[in-house]
Amino acid sequence: MESQDFRVYPYRWVVLAVYGLSTAVIQLMWTTFFSITTASWRFYGFADAASGENAISLFSIIFMAGMIVLSLPSLSCFERFGFKNSVGFGVALTGASALFRGVLGDSYAMALVATVGFAVAQPFILNAPGLVAGKWFPEGERATANGVGLLCSYVGMCVGLLLTPVLVDGGMGIKSMLLLYGIVGAATAALFIALAKEAPPTPPCPAERAKRSDFAVGLRFALGKRDFILCAVAFFCMLGVFNTFFTMIEPILRQLSGGSVDATQAGVIGVIILGVGVVSSFVISLASDKDRLHRRRPYMIACTLVGTLGFGTILFADGFGGMVVAAIFYGFFIVGSAPLVLTFAAESAYPTSEGTTEGLLMFAGNIAGVVFLGAAALFRGNHFSLMAGLLAANLIAVALMWISRETKLATSKA
Repeated sequence: MESQDFRVYPYRWVVLAVYGLSTAVIQLMWTTFFSITTASWRFYGFADAASGENAISLFSIIFMAGMIVLSLPSLSCFERFGFKNSVGFGVALTGASALFRGVLGDSYAMALVATVGFAVAQPFILNAPGLVAGKWFPEGERATANGVGLLCSYVGMCVGLLLTPVLVDGGMGIKSMLLLYGIVGAATAALFIALAKEAPPTPPCPAERAKRSDFAVGLRFALGKRDFILCAVAFFCMLGVFNTFFTMIEPILRQLSGGSVDATQAGVIGVIILGVGVVSSFVISLASDKDRLHRRRPYMIACTLVGTLGFGTILFADGFGGMVVAAIFYGFFIVGSAPLVLTFAAESAYPTSEGTTEGLLMFAGNIAGVVFLGAAALFRGNHFSLMAGLLAANLIAVALMWISRETKLATSKA
């Protein structure tokens, strides 16, 4: 017999809002230089494009390395120190690093130091959407809460891709832009520290279902669950494809279009993918939450399959217009279904903490980014073959989801 001493608090939306803002800001810091690479290496005084582009790319590599090295320690911190202290550390470090870069960021060496700070902070922020959902939201809202967390991550990337060139081209200059972003980072840290709370006074579901195992026990339990492993490998494929495609989006699209898609149009296609992913991450999660049985698997399979077909269409799309259509399908169905995959993983590994399960998936996905980008060099500039390989990876993800099984948490009886 389950205890009925539980309640859902309206303040959960405040906690989710300040957490979502924090995820958007760390992604803004990551994507700051993506769309102004040439202006950036010139600003830092590099003599040629080859060395300059490598130098600017190093900022992104440091971010990815931070996620790989610190994902597991961040999960342990979630269990030991809780949500507010752990995420608060990441948000505070982001604010401090952003201000440091804003003040001293005209030096490339100091910008690298600030990026190391961002890289350390990132896992403590991005690995926590399931922790917020598990502590504050009932089962019927958890996929939606996960969707909002990832939605904000996509919004931060879009802002970085679009706002940065607007500010720089509008005459603000890179130095002033970095200072503005520093102020935004510090203000976000202040908001999170002031408004975030660890957990509601009573859990949002029956107490027996709110219990979570500690990190070590939960980690061993999750890694022993067949369906969690299948989901983790599927997410490895999906995030590896996403990271590789976005890292190389301009040369890939330029070659596939025969040169008709330029760098600006490639950037627009990237923003379209993220933009529709922002919308659909909410729509798809809400549809699953409103499902009478709260099913995840059929929605997950259908979305990934349709999104994979959209991704494959990029290979044969006719110019910019055709690639936009393909990008919409890829963004809506695969990027938008990511929170559902994370929710499925968390439920398949219950009672392992949501922070642990999502951190493991993000850890796997970032390793995939490094592996896939390394493998991309083997294609020696043949981006058609590279895209075919990425398409195959997405199809593997669909197959793994197909052989997985729906995992349902116990539901209380009236």
